[in-house]
Amino acid sequence: MASVKLAAVLLACAALMATAAAYAPYRPEPEPCKTQAMYFKNCLLLVSECEKCCTGVVADPACYCEVEREALIDCAPGHHCSRADKKIKIAEMNLSCMKNLKCKHA
Repeated sequence: MASVKLAAVLLACAALMATAAAYAPYRPEPEPCKTQAMYFKNCLLLVSECEKCCTGVVADPACYCEVEREALIDCAPGHHCSRADKKIKIAEMNLSCMKNLKCKHA
């Protein structure tokens, strides 16, 4: 009787492992770069520590090339604005993810 239970448990484990193996290689397609760039800009608008937007928001680093560097972001604590400025350009924020980009220009 114990060997039957052991065989049933082993069979169930094998079935679960086969199911997990079938789904393991699945990865959803990343969003288009234009959409990822929009997510990045929205993150900059919402988060006080802008450097946090450099991790996890944009899946493909090449998509940072799509970000409008001249776009203006409202100043908030952590945006490193002077007191007189109401807005700052993304290019002036000195974010690590926006430095040393190798963008292809058309």
